[in-house]
Amino acid sequence: MTPRRTRLALALVLFLGCASIAVPADVVVLKDGFVIQGDVRKETTSVVDKASGRSIPIVKADGLDLIDEGPKWTIFSTHAKQLGAISPDIKLRPEYRAYKMPFPGRKANNALTDIGETVKVSEFDSKWIRTIEAKSFIAANAKIDQQITYMDPYFIYMVSATHLWRLSFRTNEWDPKLVRKLLLMHPDLAEPDGKCDPLKRIALARFMLDAGWLQFAKDEMDRLKRDFTGTLSKDAQEVHDKITKDIDTVTADLVAREAEKALAAGRYKYAAEVLAIFPEKTADSKEVARAAKVGAELKTGQERHDTARRVLNGLVDDVGGKRPLNALVAVGGGLAQGAWKPEKAVTSQALELATAGAQVIEELHPDSAIRIETFVTLATQAERERAAGKEPTKKPDELVATAISGWAMGRNGATPNVESALKIWTARQLVLAFQRGESQASRNDALARYRKNANLDIPQLAQIISLLPPAEPEDLENRTGKPLSIGKSVPGGVYQRKSMPAPGHATGIDYIVKLPPEYHHGRAYPVLIVLTHAGVNPEDVLGPLMTESERNGYIVVAPEWTNQFGKGWQWNPDDHVYVTAVLRDAVRHFTVDNDRVFLCGVGEGANMAMDVGASHPDLFAGVIPMAPIPKWGSFFIETWRNAQKLPFYVVTGELAGQSLPNLRSIFERWTRNGFPAVMTIYKGRGIEWYASEATTIFDWMSRKTRVNGTATLALGANRQSWAMLREHDNRFYWLQADKVVVGKNGGAVVPALMQGDVRGNLIDLKCDKVKHLTVWLSADMIDWAKPVKVQINAAVPSAWPKAKVIAPSLDVLLEDYFERGDRRMLFLNKLELKTGP
Repeated sequence: MTPRRTRLALALVLFLGCASIAVPADVVVLKDGFVIQGDVRKETTSVVDKASGRSIPIVKADGLDLIDEGPKWTIFSTHAKQLGAISPDIKLRPEYRAYKMPFPGRKANNALTDIGETVKVSEFDSKWIRTIEAKSFIAANAKIDQQITYMDPYFIYMVSATHLWRLSFRTNEWDPKLVRKLLLMHPDLAEPDGKCDPLKRIALARFMLDAGWLQFAKDEMDRLKRDFTGTLSKDAQEVHDKITKDIDTVTADLVAREAEKALAAGRYKYAAEVLAIFPEKTADSKEVARAAKVGAELKTGQERHDTARRVLNGLVDDVGGKRPLNALVAVGGGLAQGAWKPEKAVTSQALELATAGAQVIEELHPDSAIRIETFVTLATQAERERAAGKEPTKKPDELVATAISGWAMGRNGATPNVESALKIWTARQLVLAFQRGESQASRNDALARYRKNANLDIPQLAQIISLLPPAEPEDLENRTGKPLSIGKSVPGGVYQRKSMPAPGHATGIDYIVKLPPEYHHGRAYPVLIVLTHAGVNPEDVLGPLMTESERNGYIVVAPEWTNQFGKGWQWNPDDHVYVTAVLRDAVRHFTVDNDRVFLCGVGEGANMAMDVGASHPDLFAGVIPMAPIPKWGSFFIETWRNAQKLPFYVVTGELAGQSLPNLRSIFERWTRNGFPAVMTIYKGRGIEWYASEATTIFDWMSRKTRVNGTATLALGANRQSWAMLREHDNRFYWLQADKVVVGKNGGAVVPALMQGDVRGNLIDLKCDKVKHLTVWLSADMIDWAKPVKVQINAAVPSAWPKAKVIAPSLDVLLEDYFERGDRRMLFLNKLELKTGP
């Protein structure tokens, strides 16, 4: 129990007070497939019956929709709920056997308001009671009795007989050895005479299996086999056979699920290793089919990759003079050509083709090999024709041209025309040179060379950019930075790096990075940015997140910010650079999927995540704040609007002080307007790291992708303006306010607002307290062949008096890409508009 958690006003029970333990199995499935299971209800309040004086619960007029899951409540928007029948493929939590202890009654009704740091915790006795000794701010140390009154494989419920406190835990938060010890004390499972009772042992194994502790369940069955030498009764044999089969099913499900995750994460080697231990003989037909599907997809992807490498290697040798070309430089650039000498005289064009082909081989990954599928089809056809003694339809240089153009632009952009393919490849290399340019002069030089040698259509170039590798790819064999060991529970491979110079940080910002196993620059990876809290051990936070990131194929990045502010997060927009600059640096060195960048924080780090997320929603696919205390009166009272397209998964505790009322004010507005937000509230808990949420967080993230393109326009009936309270929090997807004048109304800050819509080729803008607007136009937002009309606050702006055609701009595309490094949200031009006369 932390001082901050227990120094709080007692239990702001927003919803139902002391909820009943048994939780019916209602199910809510959100539109993205995320499942919440428990007792669905509406938030209630109470009124006093004047006649009887009794307090009567009624549904609250503006009450939130919530579901009681047992250890926690989860708040959601009914606008985000799926309608219709629940799919049979959705795995639901079954009803579990629970073990209860009678509560002997209250000893006192002390409050928790004056309780501080925990000093001592006793062991649980046979009645599942323990005593916590904690510091008191007004008297001697306080002693708090706690009793577990309910335990099932999903959650544990505790009550204090001395203080007004009850709290809940997910069972998997506890040490399985302690849980086993407690269960062996329970009358339903205890063996007081020391004699092995098969039914009790099997029940104990069942609990362990249902709690997700497969190995403990197997160990329990092994103990039964060792300790019981007689013949099982009919009832015992039936339950024994049932749990044995269930253990086999769970084992097969675990292996199949791990293989599925590995394949989805691009971990082909590990997926093959997992499938090799699949228990096919004991698995049921459903799990066998799942494993077979993963195996088939694994084989297809690997064979596509291997075939592409084989045929391209041979063709590169052929085109380049039959001497194997050594790609001297890793993905993303370099001049291997200058150090490579062919065995026979070849043209400069052939040498350029061979160099490009060798780079494709370096970058190729099974998940991205589909980009050169056209090449593989043509190259294998040429092999068959050659084997049949026929002249191949395509020559070697045409085949290599097909490979490099397809790799640069995707399979729909593949061309066998050598000149066109080399032009595409040159464009790719020059854009990378532009990205690496440290000065405006070096970028101008790259731009001039591009215009001279590879001046493609702007949409073609945008397609190339969307598939680029990092501008300065990390050498994976010789990592930069310093290797770190954070703790036993944190996987290896963590490095401390320093970003490029950033505003206010001339030498850069320190951050740590953890790449997923089998990381490869030729594949894009989602990113989880983690913001820690000075009062929470970083190992406790990073351990479960990095473990899950390995399984799910995420890059984890953690800026080292907690020592910079003595009083925690200061809600200073200048400090957003700890996230934005570090993300920009990661994009520069690793292949990041910009559409799947997530921001997660705990405590003060959660405050930071909420601030940065609401200020820059276009950077993220989702935000996961854990135990935040968001600023309401001077920030979220207005900026709550900015999450209309940004999903939030908030986790907090019932005793987290001002966290809950502030979050409630935010969620009233978010849920009413159908924003993509969910909040989980643990009963009787406070500001802490909820490690058991790690798997749920990754499940939630797996369903999220940042909105992009025309999807940013789909704001629905509850459209909100973007709200700005600070000058630099001024860009939201395709709209940017360059001159913001925040107003005042007495002591309250009045936000600057802007809103936009594109209907056909009409750009309809509304704003208040904004002097200058920039409209960023992506490829699919307008019809570029037709005139564009603009109106601001229903008037025609002086800078755009009549409809006119706007053409894509190379300068705008490249400079914006250089500034943001965002390969997936590209803008082909922009309109700069004054909002007044």
